[in-house]
Amino acid sequence: MFITKKHLPRRTFLRSALGAMVSLPFLDSMIPALAAAAAKRPFRFGAIYVPNGIYPQLWHPDQVGSDFEFKPIMKPLEPHRSHLVTISKMKAPDGNANMGGVHMGASAAWLNGVGPLTEQANYTVIKSKKSIDQYIADTVAEDTPLRSLQVGTEDMGTSAGACDGYPCVFFNTLSWRDDTSPLPMAINPRVTFERMFGEAGSANRRLANLKRKQSMLDSITQETARLRQGLGPADNVILDEYLTNVREVELQLERMDSRAASIPEGAAAPLGIPDNFDDHMTVTYDLMHLAFRADISRVFTFAVGHEGSSRSYAHIGIPEPHHPVTHHGDKPENIQKYAKITTYQVEKLAQFIEKLKTTADGDGTLLDSSLIYFGSGMGNGNAHDRFNPPVALLGGANGRLKGNRHLSMENREPTANLLLACANMANAEITQLGHSTGILSL
Repeated sequence: MFITKKHLPRRTFLRSALGAMVSLPFLDSMIPALAAAAAKRPFRFGAIYVPNGIYPQLWHPDQVGSDFEFKPIMKPLEPHRSHLVTISKMKAPDGNANMGGVHMGASAAWLNGVGPLTEQANYTVIKSKKSIDQYIADTVAEDTPLRSLQVGTEDMGTSAGACDGYPCVFFNTLSWRDDTSPLPMAINPRVTFERMFGEAGSANRRLANLKRKQSMLDSITQETARLRQGLGPADNVILDEYLTNVREVELQLERMDSRAASIPEGAAAPLGIPDNFDDHMTVTYDLMHLAFRADISRVFTFAVGHEGSSRSYAHIGIPEPHHPVTHHGDKPENIQKYAKITTYQVEKLAQFIEKLKTTADGDGTLLDSSLIYFGSGMGNGNAHDRFNPPVALLGGANGRLKGNRHLSMENREPTANLLLACANMANAEITQLGHSTGILSL
């Protein structure tokens, strides 16, 4: 680590003898290391996908404009009204057979507006279009250790059907680096943690380190003590809070590993993948918070589930699989089950937004400098309807997004227009994407 008498370099890391590397959050001591024009907070973008749509009548507000009344499913986001823009009556890309089908086409086209550009039953061609998160990463990633992060919670083992007649890679990615380079989601939080902070040696050595339960933070004690001597009181408070967050994620992963270790020999139990879905959601969101806070990555995509998911939500009282629940047949009792699943997803989102909102970032918060896009590739899952999908934009986007608004698109503007608007807020120069007809005015 290099420290001058005047400042810390922005890219200061704490390193241990085992090779662990911990990025630091933004500290006042780093400001002199930056040119005056570069001292502003970086722009951050996160895209969070919920499968199978959200029941429109229980999501979209009735009133257009500001101070609207929150519907039940969106209600958990009400404390963040001042940082929220929701949009109704948009049109997501079609789910035709030649566009990925009713389910795969919903998620595969969510961030690029086109979905698969591969003929059905042609399993040798993997082709689509670059996604908006990657255009944004081109602009904002700069010298971050990870250009972007792609995470999820389930693989094809919990999805129904045979990938709608397409290569299953289309089901397992939201992000495309270019037309032929999908970026698959990492579903193992341990793998994501090691990618973010590093772990030395072979797979066997990493496993041995886990079994010893040696905390990465324990291994950087001396380096941390040396750093503290050059920091002021305010920076030491920020450092303490940040390292506590890292420790909390480590402890979550340890608990998951302990449960995995108790599975009988020979059973499939990859270290780091929790058997409790709520734990999986929590630790993944916490990892994304750390990625933003330590400036490890400024762009992430998170698929909270697969289209066609057969996951049960028994922990909230819905033992039936997610996908069948969405086919509610317009029966009130079934609609309530559908709503309960998606309300839970919004509650987890609200917890993440609260963490961003209460985390200092320069003269503001992480939420002030972030743009979080939460949505789905369809509206009413019962009919795989592409009209009126859920859309929520959260954050301040470094002053470019004004909250407390419900916008209604009376001309069924394509969701790709919204993607262009997100890119525009990040200063990414792109004017056409998928089925877009222009840049949505926000």
